[in-house]
Amino acid sequence: MGNPKDDKKKMDAAKKEVQAEVKKLSLKMRKPKEEIEVLIDKKKEIDAKKDKTPDDKKELKKIDLGINTMSKAIEKHLADSNKRIDLVLKKNIPDDKKEKKAWEKGFAGGVVDLFKSDPGLKIKNQLFLGADVSISKKKVGLTLTKTF
Repeated sequence: MGNPKDDKKKMDAAKKEVQAEVKKLSLKMRKPKEEIEVLIDKKKEIDAKKDKTPDDKKELKKIDLGINTMSKAIEKHLADSNKRIDLVLKKNIPDDKKEKKAWEKGFAGGVVDLFKSDPGLKIKNQLFLGADVSISKKKVGLTLTKTF
């Protein structure tokens, strides 16, 4: 097992690389995120009406199509970021089992927190971005959960 100070430096450097990828993802998601938030607001407005006209129903179909389109764009950005972050993990995480345990404690939770804390990745209360880090597999799993 390496020197704990060296391990911490390596973890911090890897976390900075992941943080840079999270920022890139946040910037790429800005436009689809803004569009999807507007569509969600429109959908709530129409859903609040008691008597929906045929035009309202058509508008809801358009909105749902738009939300699905934007969701797919977001999922594509997630997949691209996922690949880049996996490369960072493969490059930085050591193969030694004892060192991996140290990385599990000092690195994995911090990476998940990066995704939770970035304001550019929060999409109203209906789309949630999840991150799961596997140190043993040297992979991150990014998921988009929809609640509508």
